[in-house]
Amino acid sequence: MRALTPIQFLIMKDRISPCLLVLFLLPSLGVPQKPDVQGEIGQGMEALKRGNFAAAEQHLSAALKIDPSLAEVRANLGLAYYADHKYPQAIAEFQETLRRDSSVQTAKSFLPLSLAAVGNCDEALPGLEREFASNSDQKLRRVLGLSLERCASGVGKETQADQVAQKLLADYPDDPDVLFAAGQLYGKLSSETYLKLMKVAPHSARTYQVMASVAASDGNWKGAVDAYRHALKLEPTLQGAHLQIAVLMLTNSQEPDAWRQALTELTEELKVDPTSAQAEYEIGEVYRKHAQLEPAVAAFRRALELDPGAVPARLGLAKALRQLDRKREALQALEPARDADDPGVHFLLAQIYRDLGRAAEAQEEEAKFKKLQPAQ
Repeated sequence: MRALTPIQFLIMKDRISPCLLVLFLLPSLGVPQKPDVQGEIGQGMEALKRGNFAAAEQHLSAALKIDPSLAEVRANLGLAYYADHKYPQAIAEFQETLRRDSSVQTAKSFLPLSLAAVGNCDEALPGLEREFASNSDQKLRRVLGLSLERCASGVGKETQADQVAQKLLADYPDDPDVLFAAGQLYGKLSSETYLKLMKVAPHSARTYQVMASVAASDGNWKGAVDAYRHALKLEPTLQGAHLQIAVLMLTNSQEPDAWRQALTELTEELKVDPTSAQAEYEIGEVYRKHAQLEPAVAAFRRALELDPGAVPARLGLAKALRQLDRKREALQALEPARDADDPGVHFLLAQIYRDLGRAAEAQEEEAKFKKLQPAQ
């Protein structure tokens, strides 16, 4: 007769993740002596494996009525209740299991998860902390971490929640639930921080910066520009505000001279922040798109001096140089970015290689472009 342990049984649906996880079978717990107990346990475990939790609860409960001392069987009954979202019953069974045998790992792992599922985070936290730190099973540790992160945040332990989120992101970097939970946490922290800012300093430049960002997110670009200008009246040396005004104007304004106004804003940005590679890049793009190629090249080069890894600046510089028919310089400017997962880089590289008569390399870059383009 075989039974389930927490590493072998892992099936969960919580407030963060809708996914159901794993069901495995592993080593024997030993054979009970009474045939009727064996029968009930066997049927209960088969029902548990099939996901028929009501039947599992019925048979495992019947086995415990015959022999209440079977701690592992009681723990598996708790698992059935947990998987069936009957968390109060699961809590009761796990607590009784540990009272009878404090070494049963199933109960040690799933009791805090059950407590967290009913919102009893104060009681759940010590167990979640212990199990997240010590459990070696990656699937179970992930669930423990998500529950710990949510509970820590829920009771106001934001530093702990942040630390857990960072560990989860390091261990499960592409997991949708981990990414979603981190986004929820940091979105909440961001909102709370901004609300506090607006409460303690409602007429400050920083508050108007937040208001501008919110307006821009809502599609009200003119309102965002007005808010940034108000912030600059309060704090003329505020970094980033002129840059954002310029970007909003270049992106949204239909006025024919908007690009000239944007250039003025970008120039003002460089006065308050001479190290702004982004401002230099935007200046380069403005000049390039208005056929002022030599000033564009100079601006892109300044941007790359400030930030050598800026792929958009390399792309802009290569475009401007190609337009000037300085194709070898364009290739020299762009080749350092050839490992970037940017389809625009590979498309332009293919064009430049073809311009230079290097057909094989052009085909190679075209293949990279086609591979990347559907994903982006």
